[in-house]
Order: sequence, then C-alpha cells, then structure tokens
Amino acid sequence: MLNEAKSVSLKDVAAIYRRRKWLIVSTFVLTIAAVTAGTLMLPKQYETRMKVLVKNDRADMIVSPDHNSTSDFHNDTSETQVNSEIELLTSNNLLKQVVVKCGLDRRQRAKDPAVAVEKAVEQLQSDLKVIAARKANIIVIGYIDTDPHRAVEVLSNLATLYLEEHLRVHGVPGTFEFFKGEADRYQKELHRAENKVAEYRRKENIVSLDEQKSVILQKAAESENAMMQASAAIDEYTQKIADARRQLSLAKPRVVTQSRTLSNQYSVERFQTMLAELQNRRTQLLVKFRPEDRLVQELNQEIIDTQAALEKAVKLTGQEEATDVNPVHQALQIDLSKQENQLAGAMSRWQALARQTAIYRKQMMQLANATAGFDDLLRTQKEAEDKYLLYAKKMEEARITESLDQQKIANVTIAESPMEPHKPAKPNVKLNIALGGLLALFLSLGLPFVAEYFREETVEDPDELEQVTKLPVLAVS
Repeated sequence: MLNEAKSVSLKDVAAIYRRRKWLIVSTFVLTIAAVTAGTLMLPKQYETRMKVLVKNDRADMIVSPDHNSTSDFHNDTSETQVNSEIELLTSNNLLKQVVVKCGLDRRQRAKDPAVAVEKAVEQLQSDLKVIAARKANIIVIGYIDTDPHRAVEVLSNLATLYLEEHLRVHGVPGTFEFFKGEADRYQKELHRAENKVAEYRRKENIVSLDEQKSVILQKAAESENAMMQASAAIDEYTQKIADARRQLSLAKPRVVTQSRTLSNQYSVERFQTMLAELQNRRTQLLVKFRPEDRLVQELNQEIIDTQAALEKAVKLTGQEEATDVNPVHQALQIDLSKQENQLAGAMSRWQALARQTAIYRKQMMQLANATAGFDDLLRTQKEAEDKYLLYAKKMEEARITESLDQQKIANVTIAESPMEPHKPAKPNVKLNIALGGLLALFLSLGLPFVAEYFREETVEDPDELEQVTKLPVLAVS
C-alpha cells in the first residue's frame, strides 16, 4: 500500500519532517560542527602584494650601424610589453633564483637537491599570482604563505632579482667595447684620408676648388638662363609676327568715314496725290453707280495698285558714303616692321649666348677632369668622417646605457612594495561557516526524504495509519 503512486502535499512533507526531526537536527549540528572544526584546524595563510609599473621613460638602444635607428622609444605602453614583463616575472629561471635565495627548497621533502628546487619552483608558481591591472600598465603580484615574514621576503627578493633580469634581458653586453673599437679604427682612417688630401693640395696647387667650381657653374647657369630667355623671346616674336600678318590680311586699306541715307520724297508725294484723286473719283461714281458696277471695280483696282506703288516708293531709299585710309591697317604694318626687327635682334643675341655657354661648359669639363682625383680623396675623407662620428655617437649612447644599467634605471618600477600582513587571508572563518550553514541546511532538509525513500514498509504514526487505511484511529497504545 505504501508503494502506490500518490501525490505529495505540504501535509505529507510536514509529516516527514516531524517524524525525522531528530535526524534533521543532528545532521545540521554535525555539519556545522565539522565545517567549523575543519576551518579552525586549517593553517593560517598570509597574503602580501606588490605592484610593478611598466613605463617607457627610457628608450632601449638599438645596436645597428644606422643613423636613423639610435633608439626604440614609444610614449604609450602596449599590452604586448606588459605581457612580456609578466612572462619574465613567471619565468623558471627567475623563480629558481628566488627559491634558492629564500631557501624555499629546504621545505620540500626530497633527497636530491635538484628535485627539491624543482618542487619548490612548482609550489612557488602555484602560490604566486601575477596579473595585469585592467586598463593600466601595472602588474599586480600576490603571494600566499603560512609565514607573513617569509611572504614579504619572497616578494622582495623577486622584485630585486626581477629588476636585474629586466636590465639583463633588455641590455646588450659588450656594446660599449664594440663601438669604442670601431670608433678608434675609423678615427685612424680619417687621419690617413686627411693627410692624403693635404698632400694632393700641395702637389696640384689647389687653393679654393669649391669656389672656382661655384663661380663657373654660376656663370654657366646665368648664360643658359639668358639663352632660354632669348629663345622664348624668339618664339614670342615669331608668334606675334604671324598674328600681325593674319590681322593685316583681314584689315582693309580704306574704311567708310561718312554714310548718309537719301529718301524718295518726290515719288511718295506724287503717289499720295494720285491716290487722293482716285478716292475722290470713286466717291463720285458711287453716287451714280452701284459698288459691283464695272467702272467702280476698275477704279478700286487702280486704288489698290496705287497704294502698292506708294508703299514701295516709301521703302526705296538712297545711300551716300565717304571713305578714307584705315588707321588700323597702318598701325599693323608699323607693328609688323618693329617685331621683325626685334626678332632679328633676339636671334643674334641667342647665337652669342650659345657660343658663350659652350665656352663655360668646356671650362667646367676641364675643371672636372682636373679635379677628379681630388674629389675621390674628399669623398673618402667624408666617408671616414661620417663613420667615425656615427660610431662615436653610438659609443656615447652605449656608455649612457651602461651607466643607466648600473644605476638600475629601467622602464619598470616597483610602484608598491610588499608589506608584512597581520591578518590572515585564509581561511576565511566567517565565509566558511556561512557556506557550512548552507551545506548543513541542504543536507538536513534533504536527508529525511532519502531516509523515507529507503525505509521499510511500516507505519510510524497514527496520522500515517489513517492516511493509509482511510479509517479513523480511536486509540494509540
């Protein structure tokens, strides 16, 4: 009967909790007690922190014989740079040095010292938390240990060794000695080149070669410029002459100076008189005859013809004109003659400048052939000087870099030093007890259902008996 399917109501749940009240109480108390005891028995762990600021105040030197690559400097700190410093902080080489210096390998149970060091490094990597601060160029380093003094010691040694490792990784050993040797070598080459130049000056009696070249080059340039101007003037005068000839061909030698229009007044007056007479005759005929009569019709036709002749006479006019010599034609002839004379002068000037320019070019070629050896010596001297100055500059930069390394001036700074904690970070008693209370509540409320599921088919109280038998219980013994 107890195995029959039935719905569980709140009354059934209350009955189960009532029957298993001692199980609930004992489970809750034991769980709380176990969690509290376990929390109190755990060893106390102290956490200390350290912050490293990553910056770009110091530019890293680039070892390269190049004028344009003296240093690698960026104002902003990139995410890649921060991640690189994190990898350096968690490198096995650095952590091994910290383990040996702090004696953390002595805490490991191993007969072989190398094995003990490896285990200590693995434990240090587990206890060490290195993260990058969000939206900042700061690395936060945390370390947990049962001894607060040892925790501070580990982070302090880690900071010291990390700065040394950072300078070693970003530095280039032997840079100063290399550039110093190259600077001395090119200085000797520069002295030899200067001696050869001085000897060649005495041999060829050269005083001021650059000034001679400059004067001849300037004169040649001025002559070529003047020749180009003369050539442009020739083109300009040629175009002007062509335009003047074209305009002269279009201009007439004589032009009309006076024009008068004469009207046909006599014919107009005669036709007007005839038209008036014909209209009078038509009026007289209309008194005697009808409008459709032949005489009237003929007279009407004469009136129409007379009116047409009158209109034609009004339109007919006479023209009287007077002509004179065209001044534009004369001016064009004068301009054409003037421009032809100017063209001839420009062509003569261009020929003279061309001869002069050829002379200057010949002198320049002679001077260049005479001083080719001297230019080679000067070029050799200039190359030796440039190399010496470059390596001397690189040598000074390397010296400054080594001085900065000796003073431990780097692009990383300990922004917050580790401090000895007085309050343990683990275990968190309040949090553990609170979580234990939730666990105890879950277990104490869940175990009664488990016990009910696995119990035998028995009736344990009158209410359950009434529910099963559907009969009232009168007495309980």
